[in-house]
Formats: sequence, structure tokens, C-alpha cells
Amino acid sequence: MYWIGVDGGGTKTEFLLSNEQGCILDSCRAGSTSYKHVGMPECIAVLKNVLKAMETRNEKVRRETAGICFALPNYGESKKADRILEKEVAGNFQGYQTLLVNDCEVGWSGSLGLEPGINLVAGTGAIVFGKDGRGNTARAGGWSDYFSDEGSCNWLGKKTMELFSKESDGRVKRGALLEIVREEFGLKDDFDIIDIFERDYQNNRTNTAGLQKLLLEAARRGDRGAVLLYQEAAGELAESVLAVYRKLEWEAGSKMSYSGGLFHAGEYILEPLTEKIKDYPIQMNKPVFSPVQGAVLLAAERFGGARAAEVLKKEWQSI
Repeated sequence: MYWIGVDGGGTKTEFLLSNEQGCILDSCRAGSTSYKHVGMPECIAVLKNVLKAMETRNEKVRRETAGICFALPNYGESKKADRILEKEVAGNFQGYQTLLVNDCEVGWSGSLGLEPGINLVAGTGAIVFGKDGRGNTARAGGWSDYFSDEGSCNWLGKKTMELFSKESDGRVKRGALLEIVREEFGLKDDFDIIDIFERDYQNNRTNTAGLQKLLLEAARRGDRGAVLLYQEAAGELAESVLAVYRKLEWEAGSKMSYSGGLFHAGEYILEPLTEKIKDYPIQMNKPVFSPVQGAVLLAAERFGGARAAEVLKKEWQSI
């Protein structure tokens, strides 16, 4: 048997092919598979094109001997859209054994290796998913780009522009972000950023999420306002973590891990996040495996049983 993991996202989608011994046979990356942002036809097209290419490169892998876990954004959030997505997957990937889950679930299965606990995903969007020892699951955050996703890179991208405008006006103490943004966009007049943002960023969450990198550079240069924004993001993310913790049943506390591009900010996000949850019996752990490996583990567990997943974990941990 062969296991394929697909970790979809608002910015990129990762694919991983493994045999049942845990040997990685193929991997690749493609664009967004968030149907809310690229449309259902484009989402399916990305999946079809990449999997077709993988089939061509790996002739020994036949559909009837492979199981796929599709971990896709937005799945489980709209009954109508879920039915359409399920129909598209069933029609376009006949022969494969297929499992559809929300992408937050593979963040958990990868970072904690299928063990009970809580995972925080903070990338373009932000969401928390947890599973306790009894198999109960819960999630928090990630409701909508428009009124939620607190603590995500998209949310911080907007906050970056808010801080820039305040520094430009003198509403807050001016810091490194002001010159960083001016230089990044070649601004002759700070108000020029309005047209740039409304043209290239306002309706593009991926581009907006990328603005968080400017905030990180400002924090590294000592901009107090930038550092405080990371602390604010950590507070929002901690609230989601604690909401999931309270929804589930724990015998002796919970493990917690994390994944997503926001954590490239390192200490600026991890230190205040750890501080926010310190009064709870939650043990912070570095991720064991990546989210796309988590998708492979879910495929193996679903279609091969717990022992099949354990074989993969043992092999990957030995590398």
C-alpha cells in the first residue's frame, strides 16, 4: 500500500507520497486549494494536476493500492460546499481510497504524531484543533477572514498597515516600521500606500499575510509597536488554545504543539504565547512531524489501521 498526504492551505498546498514502510517516494508543492479564494474548479484542478504528475513519476503506484488524505481549508464549515467538494473528490479521484478533513486536523496529527493534545496553526489564517484521549475533538478560531482569524499572518498584515499609518501620523511613537514600509514600497508620500494596499492587498489574503514579514523586521530592529503587536497576536491565539482546552477532557493536562508560517517569528510570538498559557497544565512541544506528514499518517491510520501509522512514525523518527 501507498499513502498520500495533501496539506492544503490559503497560500500553498503540499503533497507527500510514502510507501507503507515510511520511505518518502515523492513530494511537491502547488498553489492555494482554498475554494473560498480560488474557486472550487481551481481547487480541484490543482489537486488533479499534481496527483496526475505524481502518478506519472511513480508508475508502480496504482490507485487501487493507495489511500489519500485530503486536508483542505474550509472543509466542515459549510454543509452545501462540503457536499460539492465531496462529490468532486469522489468523481475525480476514483480508485483511490480518500479521506477528507479540514487542514487544521493534519496540523494536529503531524505536530503531535496522532497523540492526544492541542495544535495551533497560525499561517495565512489561524485555527486551533484538539483531540483528547477519548477521541473527542474541538476547534476554535478561524471563523472568517472578515471578522475572525485573530493572530494569523493575514490579521497581522492588516495590523502592520494600521501601525504604519499611526507612526506616519504621529499617533504612536515612530519606530523602524515607518522607514521599512516606505523603503519596501518606494513611497514618496505615505498616503500612496492607500492605492497600493487597495489594489494589491485588500482582496488578497496571501499578499496581506506577507506584510507580516515587514512587521517582523521592525520588531528585530527594536520597534516597540511591532513587538506589542506580536504580543497581542499571542494573546488572541492563547484564547483559542484555552477555549479548546476547556472543551475537552484531560486526565493530567495536555500536550500542545504548533505549526504555520507565523512561527518563523520565533521568540516574538512563542515567548508571549508561552507566558499566556503558563497557568494551565499545558505542555508546549516542538512539532514532531510536518502537517503534510500528518496527512500521510491519517491516511495510513484510516486505510491501514493504527499499526500502519505506527510503522511510519517509527521510521520517520529514526531519520
